[in-house]
Amino acid sequence: MIRVDANVILRYLLGDHPEHSEQAAEIIDRFSVFVSGEVLCEVVYVLSGVYSVDRAVI
Repeated sequence: MIRVDANVILRYLLGDHPEHSEQAAEIIDRFSVFVSGEVLCEVVYVLSGVYSVDRAVI
């Protein structure tokens, strides 16, 4: 199992950086990953605060 941080999850969800998003997708698709509660909180914080994604969508 691979532990991933918020950056990997964000690149995977947003697809906003072609090279990094592709690498994130490969990691998530190929391996069993562990995402801590703290990482999930950071992802929600960044999506809602930086990218203005509605929490209902998140």
